Amino acid sequence: MTQAQRDPMTDDETVDIREVQTVKLRHSKGSIVVRITDAIRAAGVEDGSFRFDPHAAEEIGMVPAIAMEERVDGRTDPLTCSIHHEGAGGTMSISLPRDVLEELGIDPDGIDWDNPPELNVWAGDQLLAFELPDERTVQVSRGGDSKDDA
Repeated sequence: MTQAQRDPMTDDETVDIREVQTVKLRHSKGSIVVRITDAIRAAGVEDGSFRFDPHAAEEIGMVPAIAMEERVDGRTDPLTCSIHHEGAGGTMSISLPRDVLEELGIDPDGIDWDNPPELNVWAGDQLLAFELPDERTVQVSRGGDSKDDA
C-alpha cells in the first residue's frame, strides 16, 4: 500500500513519547483543567485542539490525546478540547473531559480541591498522554548513630 492510499484513521502508527511534567488538576469556570505548557510545546503544538481516546487506556495504560489543527471545544465533541492561552506569559492549558478523568480513576464530582490529584503528562509528535503517577517509596537513612551509616 502506498503512502497516498493509507487511511490515517485505521492505520496504527508508533510515536515515541517521553514524560514531560507532572501537574495538579485545577478547577476553572466549571471545567477541570491542566496547565501543560511544556507538554504541549514538546508535542510540537502551539494552537488547535486535542482529541482524547479514553478507551485506549485499557491497552496502553494511559489516555492519549491527538493534536488537531482546528479549534474544537467540548460542546461540539465531548472528547475534544481546544488549547487555551492564559495571559501574556504564554501559559497553555486544556480541559479534561469527564470520560478521561473517569478512565483514569478520578471521580470528577469527588475531587478534594484542597488536595487535587496529579497527572503525569507525556508528549510525542502531535500527541499527549495522561496517567496517574505511581506511588513510590524510598528508604532514607537519617544519619543516626548506627555503624551501618558510616
